[in-house]
Parts: sequence; structure tokens; C-alpha cells
Amino acid sequence: MSIEINGLSKVFGKKHVLQDISLTVAPGQIYCLLGKNGVGKSTFLNCILDMVKPDSGSITLFGKDYHKHQLEVKQNLGALCEDNPLIEEFTGVDYLNFVAKLYRLSPDEAEERISSLINYFFTDKESLHKNVAGYSTGMKKKVGVAAAMLHKPQVLLLDEPFTGLDPIAAQLLVQLIRSYRNPNRVILISSHDLNYVEKIATHIGVLNDGHLLYNGSLQEFTMNGEHLIDQALFQLLLPPQSTETKLDWMFT
Repeated sequence: MSIEINGLSKVFGKKHVLQDISLTVAPGQIYCLLGKNGVGKSTFLNCILDMVKPDSGSITLFGKDYHKHQLEVKQNLGALCEDNPLIEEFTGVDYLNFVAKLYRLSPDEAEERISSLINYFFTDKESLHKNVAGYSTGMKKKVGVAAAMLHKPQVLLLDEPFTGLDPIAAQLLVQLIRSYRNPNRVILISSHDLNYVEKIATHIGVLNDGHLLYNGSLQEFTMNGEHLIDQALFQLLLPPQSTETKLDWMFT
């Protein structure tokens, strides 16, 4: 049930956003993709989701070529995109029921799963019966996460899942992601929230200037815990000379 990426490249205009990216995300892993703004993390996920066409390279999900087995692959894939496109004319409950129908869940399955997700994530359950258009960013994010996981996908892709969540909701999501992990599932997450990444990641990938600078375990990335994840990322991405900039004028 792995994700296998081989030689993935994408160019927008003259900018090489992704350059010959190759990696495998194995079952049982929670693979977190890190990097500065604009380095191609969302583009990378969107290529896997077939929302952006790569210029070269191949993507295989659980041994099947995406383009030859689109329906089967997409039925086993759940995703939260960065822009989290919900149908704002729906209520939250209506939207989750709509997603359940797309994945052909039975009415009983849909009711049980939606009810349990609502009870887990939402304290203000009445708001879920109002139109999505009036929701806060965090409320929309929770509905998006619930929709992505409703059909129990074997491959789960989450783009910035913690952004907009309050600390309680973020911690609930951490617990949910940890519990969702099993030997038959692949979880791939892009996030800037390193505090939460450190709580969930088993493996780390770091994108910079279109290249994959690091691809390995969290343990190796932090040198067996000798460094915090933000320190390890800082040392990898920040050139030594950039720390020598003189800012004495600001402090005197």
C-alpha cells in the first residue's frame, strides 16, 4: 500500500518547482513534508492527487499506476487540500453526508461514522446544521478533515491540517492521526506546525529549491533526539552566512 514517486518534476513558467523527486512512503509511516513557503509542498501533494499534471515522472499508489486505475486509486484515497474546498451552501452535516454518498457508504455506515466524528471533533454541534459559508476557518478545517477520513482511506493526504485549529482541536487531531496509523495505511502530511509534526511523524522529507534535501526517519533527522525538529530544519535550510547578519543597530 505504498506511495512510490519516481523522477517527479514540475515547471511553472521558468520556475522548476519540483526537480526529479523520488521517494517511497511505506505502509505504517506518517511521512511529514517540510520546507519554506513556496517550495512546492502543495504542488507535490496535488500531483499525487492528480490535480496538477507533472511534466515528467511516475506516481504509483499501492502498486497501481494512477492513470490506468484512477477510479480504484481515488476510492482508496482521502485528502485535505490546502484551500479546503467545501460546498458553502451545504450545512456541515449535509456536506459529510454528500461525501459519504460519493464513496458509496450505506446509510447506516454514514450515520454512524458522521455521528462519531461530530462527537469527537465538535463541541458546538448545532453549528453543523448551519451553512458552511458562516463557519470559522477552524470549523471548516475540522469538516474537511472529517470528510477526508470518513471512508477510511488506505492513503491519507493532509495539506496543512493544523492551520486554523485551536490548541484543543489540534491535539485531538494529533491523537486521531496517531490512532489512524496502521500497517496497511499510508499517511502523508505537509505542515509548517513543527510542534505537532514532532508528535506524529515517523518519517520526514524536506523540500528546498525543487529538490528533496532530506528523506528519512524522524529519529535520524533529529539525531536520535539530540536536536528538536525546528533546530534540525534550521540547520539544514539556513546557510551559515545568513546567521552572521549584523543587527546590532536594532538593540542599542
